[in-house]
Amino acid sequence: MLKKSSNDYPKPSALAQFLIRLRQLFFPGSQDYWEKRYSMGGNSGKGSYGKNAEFKSEILNKFVRVNNVNSVTEYGCGDGNQLTYAEYPQYTGLDISEQAVKLSSALFLEDSSKKFLIYDPNDLETNQQKFSADLVISLDVIYHLVEDDVYRTYLTNVFNSSRRFVAIYSSDEDVYGTLHSRHVRHRKFTSDIEEWFPAWELKETIENFKAQAEPHENEPSVDFFIFQSC
Repeated sequence: MLKKSSNDYPKPSALAQFLIRLRQLFFPGSQDYWEKRYSMGGNSGKGSYGKNAEFKSEILNKFVRVNNVNSVTEYGCGDGNQLTYAEYPQYTGLDISEQAVKLSSALFLEDSSKKFLIYDPNDLETNQQKFSADLVISLDVIYHLVEDDVYRTYLTNVFNSSRRFVAIYSSDEDVYGTLHSRHVRHRKFTSDIEEWFPAWELKETIENFKAQAEPHENEPSVDFFIFQSC
């Protein structure tokens, strides 16, 4: 199935663009948003369930086996549902939301191969030392980082922590969000990685063939991008 181009997504009117930016201007912040969402009984979203979760697990489980990956760190583990599909030797799940870490810890309470921790995004050196892994993964996180500084710090943590590979599951287009999704901002993140992390190269792009039958309305496709240290 052909991947949609950015031209397939209708650009909002000037008024809609203004309202979107206004809502993001008064956005309480990514950390506060997700903490409140989980505390109020919300979950990690559609991407961590059903066909999307199955697709991600198929890709990552195979990648871990084929490349002899012994350890995995995830920045943004969420409620842990996606991880129920995973087959990793050792796993560390990180999140800025205390409630998300509690949910994931409870879900895998008897699984000693998995641990979950709250992390400080701005403590780059500590994160690199404590959470280093063969493979670092980021699933459905990048387009939820509205703030530019939070976005760049997040990517820095991800790439600093990896010894071999980085797997990112995200959209990769600069597309306006919708009026009801002030916590969403799509970015052309591969261009930023090329500029900010020249020691890494894009090894492979894998389209999400399972989710294409149920695309998000007026949203770009979300696919896998696998990076390898040069």
